[in-house]
Amino acid sequence: MTIVTIVACVAIIAVIGGAMAVAGGGADGSATPAAPSPTAVAAPQTMDAHPAAFVVVLTWAQGDGLPVSYYAVTRDGRPISTLPPTTTTWIDRSVTPETRYAYVVAAVGADGTRATKRVVAKTPTAPPSTARFHGTFNVHLHATSHFGFSNFHGEDQTAGWRSTPTCHKGPCDTKLVDLHQKDFVLTLTRTGAAYHGTVSVSGIVKCAGADVTSTFTVSVHATDAGVVRDSWVVTKVQGTLTQSEWAQLGCIASGATYSVNGSLVH
Repeated sequence: MTIVTIVACVAIIAVIGGAMAVAGGGADGSATPAAPSPTAVAAPQTMDAHPAAFVVVLTWAQGDGLPVSYYAVTRDGRPISTLPPTTTTWIDRSVTPETRYAYVVAAVGADGTRATKRVVAKTPTAPPSTARFHGTFNVHLHATSHFGFSNFHGEDQTAGWRSTPTCHKGPCDTKLVDLHQKDFVLTLTRTGAAYHGTVSVSGIVKCAGADVTSTFTVSVHATDAGVVRDSWVVTKVQGTLTQSEWAQLGCIASGATYSVNGSLVH
């Protein structure tokens, strides 16, 4: 009886040990192989572009690969920024509306190898009030009313106006110069899309052969904008130009009002 009992116990232990061995191995009883270690940096993952009129935001996720030393960003084939290895967002603030941009973000490894991801962004349009009033404009002036002149021949006129903003970037006040009337120089104060200014010029009107002083007030607003040489600028303006002369040298007061339609000369 003692011998039989010992043999039975040994048999049970062997079965249990065999079951444990199978549970710890692969399907065929062999050990599960470990996942291979990465051998290179991985390209940015799930990269996307979020464009607005004056900004593009790039976002991405880090890939599973060797550690990244830094990220290199190019726009339209030109290097534009270098970023720390933990970066997953980058903002481009040097874009203009209505423009297509192609970005490439490269993950750069310690050995200089690169893995890249590409994305394209198209910025939307923006209102004319956001554009710079800058450039040379061909201006048509049409007299809508006049008074006090003994001889008036200015019903329709063409002028050349050059507008130069007083700031380095974005819309702001601008200096306006008439290309044919050297004394016609004034600063237009900007309010949104509207510009307003006044200048006094002598010699445009005469009284008994003598020059008198005329006061001109320019009130125009931007009606259209576009991209010119990578800048978002005003391309069309409309408004009024008023002219007035007070009674002087024996002549009565006079004046005229003109409609203004100007287009940027490319």
